[in-house]
Amino acid sequence: MELILDCGDYSLNSSLAPSFISSLYESLGSGAWVKVAGKLGGRLRLEQRGRRLIIISTAEISRAELEHIAILETGLWHEEFERGIGRLPAGFREAAEALAETYPGVRIPIAPWDFEHILMAVLLSKRASYEIVRRWCRRLWEMFQGDLRMLASAKPTALRRITRSYQLLDAVRSMRDLMRIVEEPRRIREEIIERFGAPREPLSSYILCMPPEAARVILLSAWGIGPKVADSTILSTFKAPHFIPCDVHLRKFITRLSLAEDFKMPEKSLCKRFLCNSEPALGLDPCPSRRCLRAILRPLGELGGWMQTLIYLHGKECCRSMKPRCDKCSLRRLCASSTSFQD
Repeated sequence: MELILDCGDYSLNSSLAPSFISSLYESLGSGAWVKVAGKLGGRLRLEQRGRRLIIISTAEISRAELEHIAILETGLWHEEFERGIGRLPAGFREAAEALAETYPGVRIPIAPWDFEHILMAVLLSKRASYEIVRRWCRRLWEMFQGDLRMLASAKPTALRRITRSYQLLDAVRSMRDLMRIVEEPRRIREEIIERFGAPREPLSSYILCMPPEAARVILLSAWGIGPKVADSTILSTFKAPHFIPCDVHLRKFITRLSLAEDFKMPEKSLCKRFLCNSEPALGLDPCPSRRCLRAILRPLGELGGWMQTLIYLHGKECCRSMKPRCDKCSLRRLCASSTSFQD
């Protein structure tokens, strides 16, 4: 089956490459990607030709379902984020305009049906380059046929065939601990259980049936899952573009452009007890921290996750920790640090 969609000023490569969804895909070059794991793994191909998106699948599904899957996994479910730049606070508006001009057509792909795959990819990304993570994921998907329960029960000797890095052993431990929540519901806040019932199998379906803010609280209850992992997972599986993973690229960008002062990175001890909102919800109180970067960035609204993605792209391309390419930076005039980092 083949579908052709008018995608306008959209970039498949720029949207998929920085997304954890790409851990389930292989790039064929020239704007073509084939899905290798997860839902429709081995039976879905995406290709952009100008303003057209070509979707090809050998799966026995309806055209409507195929289009639905493709729209979510490409990020076309959301309108152009550039339309909302004018509503941003002044400093962020100037930065967003420059980033959007440098990296046009970026959207936020999501794949809720591949929740566990995405979570594993995010867990593996702790202190590891995404290029290495993609290689690990490809071997994991092949070795365990996408069965993450089989992966969670794998012995260390089997895991070491993939990598001896601690990230994989830690990721598996986190997955195991999250799965145990079904057997130990007391670890979840009572307010969550009162509203959504006790956790059940499969846990991913239970999590996906609740608002992203509640899902975040559950993820944070597991060992090894902190604010960045929880936010990255939700950004890639929920329609929640206001979620902002606070990573090193974002911290560096905010500091160099002086967009916030005296801020702190999100802390798990607070994030798992409170909501990052100004008003109580879901029976949970708003977080008392006023210096948390995630709270400071709340005014970005639905552009938060999109802007973080652009900052990630910019961090890889120009705004590097070592030897930043200030001479090629489109935000040089806005950056107080640029003159200090000349090559």
